[in-house]
Amino acid sequence: MQRPPCLTRVFELLRAGAAGIAATLADLGVLAFLVSICHVDPRAASVPALIAGGVTNFLGNRHFAFRAKEGSLARQAVGYTVVELVALALNGVLYDNVLRMFPATAGSYWVVRLITSHVIFLAWSYPLWRKVFAVRPGHA
Repeated sequence: MQRPPCLTRVFELLRAGAAGIAATLADLGVLAFLVSICHVDPRAASVPALIAGGVTNFLGNRHFAFRAKEGSLARQAVGYTVVELVALALNGVLYDNVLRMFPATAGSYWVVRLITSHVIFLAWSYPLWRKVFAVRPGHA
């Protein structure tokens, strides 16, 4: 028996959220390592942390969230990269602006990262990933 489409989408969103949690852990792990251990400025550490999260997220979304491993890896990688380059810029700008506008939040850089990255996920990334990871019949 097939699930109703709305229930299928809810489970897909939950799986994408789980992939996002793994990506967030990678992101925050790299960010915390660079800031706390290597004493890199939180704004400078942001880019490599986001890249680590992005790679984790691609793999999690392709294989787990959207179950799109039968789709074209090249098409998915290119589409995901385009979406994520824009998301990277949006995340970087939003994170940097929050830290600039609210300097007292620098000590809670990880809270700022959680909030700003989730805003970008819901407003930008997830809606476009649904298109990127859609497996087209005959295009595997």
